[in-house]
Amino acid sequence: MEHTGKVVKKPFAVGSKSEHEAVILVTESDEYLLRRQGGNPFYDPDLEKLVGRTIRCEGIVRDYTLIIKNWSEI
Repeated sequence: MEHTGKVVKKPFAVGSKSEHEAVILVTESDEYLLRRQGGNPFYDPDLEKLVGRTIRCEGIVRDYTLIIKNWSEI
């Protein structure tokens, strides 16, 4: 499935032991925690580089997480 949106960094899981600054894709209708398949769930330098950019990506949604296969900057 294809998604388009702006990549931002903001607090995730506030108040839990998993609380951290996460890379999030904000689309017109939803927000997804971004993750690359096989990537580190807490810090991924490739995804960090996308913060502040608008991207189009393909991936699989699992609950609130978007596991992306590839992306391109718009």
